[in-house]
Parts: sequence; C-alpha cells; structure tokens
Amino acid sequence: MILIWLLLIGTIYAQTYHLNGYAGFGYARFMTDMDLNGLNKNGYNAKIRLMWQPEHLLSVGLESGYHHLYSYDAGNRETQFGTTDAHASLTATPLFLVAGMKIFPNTELLGGIGPTFLHSYFESYGSEARSNQISTSYFVAGRYEYPVNESLAIGGELNYYHISKIEDATLSLQFILSYRLLSW
Repeated sequence: MILIWLLLIGTIYAQTYHLNGYAGFGYARFMTDMDLNGLNKNGYNAKIRLMWQPEHLLSVGLESGYHHLYSYDAGNRETQFGTTDAHASLTATPLFLVAGMKIFPNTELLGGIGPTFLHSYFESYGSEARSNQISTSYFVAGRYEYPVNESLAIGGELNYYHISKIEDATLSLQFILSYRLLSW
C-alpha cells in the first residue's frame, strides 16, 4: 500500500506545469443579417489570455479583450427635424473562463464562456449617447502555433464569438504571440 502511494505521489509531482500568456490581434467580421447602407461589419479585435497548462492535453485559463462589432455612418440624413449626420458603433469586452485541448502537436481547440460588456455609442444632431450592457457569451476557436524557442511561439487563431443579448456573432482571424511565463 505504501508503495502504491509513493508511486502516485511521484507521478503527480513528476508532471511539468506551465503558465502561458497569449496576446492576439486580428481582423473580425460581424455576422449579422442587418442590411443598412453605411453599416461597416469589418473591424479588428485584440485579446490577452492566461492559461495554466499541465503536461496532459487539457488546459484552463482566463481571457479578456476588445471586439469591434460594427460601426454605422450615415451622412446628410433627412429627418423631420432637419438634415444630420449619424454615427453609431457597438464594441464588446468579454471576460471568459477558457478550456483548451491539444489535438495535435502545436494545435489546440479552445472554448470559453462568460460575461461580455457591450458598449454602444450614437451621435446625431451634435449630441452623443452612450450605453453599457452586460450579456452572456461564448466562443470556440482553433489555434496553431509555431515554437520560436522554448518560451516563445507565434501562430494564428480562428475564433467564433457569440453574444446572447444581441443574438449575433463575430468571426475573427488573429495573429497570436505566446510566451511561457512560468514553469514548475
């Protein structure tokens, strides 16, 4: 019995653990069916992610970032109050609990869920209006990274983000930089 306990403890302590930091930046496309002249569905997003990665295939962590969902510009709009320019935008800041699984060397599938803070902006007739709301959201992603050395890797990530409150999503392609912060 003592021998079994010693083998189990030795196996647990023989694993190597890593704490990795990720930074990403890339192109995003808002996947809405809204069809307005002046609606810009293209934008960018950025992220930071911190992942605890033991030697086995599963990892967990936290992610936050910035997502441009859309912007809207309409010039010289005729209304009952006169002519005006209108500008609007919607951005999001998520906070995800993330799980990842390596499926091949240097390739990982990821998923996360958590709150997303929606920031809307509207300007017309020289006045501005801002609003903040919270929503639940989730994402799924696939990442490939190429190791530069033992601590640094570069790669790409394809992400699908769904935001429940607006029932819409974004699809993004990001450049990813990975750095091993700690190993034990």
